[in-house]
Amino acid sequence: MKIEKPVIFVSHAATDKPIAEILKAEIDRVFANGVYVFASSVPGVMKPGSDWLNNVKENLDKAKAVVVLITPVSINRPWIWFEVGASWSKMIEGKGRIYPLCAPEIEFSELPEPLSRLQALSLGKAEHIKLFFQTLCDQFGFGNMKGFKGSAIKSRLPKYKELKLDSKDLYTGTIYTGPYEGYSRDELKEVLDEEFLYKEHCHYTNYYTHRDNSIFMGKLIHYRKLDEKLKLPPRTSKKYLKEVARRYDLEPDKEWENSIRFFLEK
Repeated sequence: MKIEKPVIFVSHAATDKPIAEILKAEIDRVFANGVYVFASSVPGVMKPGSDWLNNVKENLDKAKAVVVLITPVSINRPWIWFEVGASWSKMIEGKGRIYPLCAPEIEFSELPEPLSRLQALSLGKAEHIKLFFQTLCDQFGFGNMKGFKGSAIKSRLPKYKELKLDSKDLYTGTIYTGPYEGYSRDELKEVLDEEFLYKEHCHYTNYYTHRDNSIFMGKLIHYRKLDEKLKLPPRTSKKYLKEVARRYDLEPDKEWENSIRFFLEK
């Protein structure tokens, strides 16, 4: 009787293939090929002529562990969230686990729901990499961590800015190509300040204007609408608006997943 190997599903964007390949190779080594690692972009994983979607669904259904690579590309990739959603109920029922692994460029505070509820780990920290593999071994009850060094894996990972954008990710609309493409966090914060908060402050302090429709008077701000209005990369407002608002003595009054109200500290 053939014994099926436990399945580890690596959810990733096509651009992240080099990272997925390194993780797959290390998982194969640690578990001595005792698990089946499904990473759709890695050569040899998908059988020639097979139905891609059915293959993904079949392995997602079997997976005891779903590793979600969160990178500057995948965080906007629709399929990542489909794969996470398909695994969520299994995790709730105790039939599997989801492991968010973040590229060094991704801050944990940037993770959207539902991944923000989980304990994420960073591929930029050797101790986090080791903890991830040790947790996998604990979950499956076997694996060889002897001589394991997270720093060795970290050193093999490519710099994200050096990865070539895969056309699959470009055509699925996951890449921002607006006027602030390539802007740093600090630069995006300054755009939020000059193009929104500073103007709102001028409006609020102008004696001849009505103040009721002002964020300084509790006007509701929709993160997505603000990003679209200013042509900012998705989730810029959600990431940085609270921090920049403190320059104007604004503090959150109420915050939801997609919107926020401020109050003015006196």
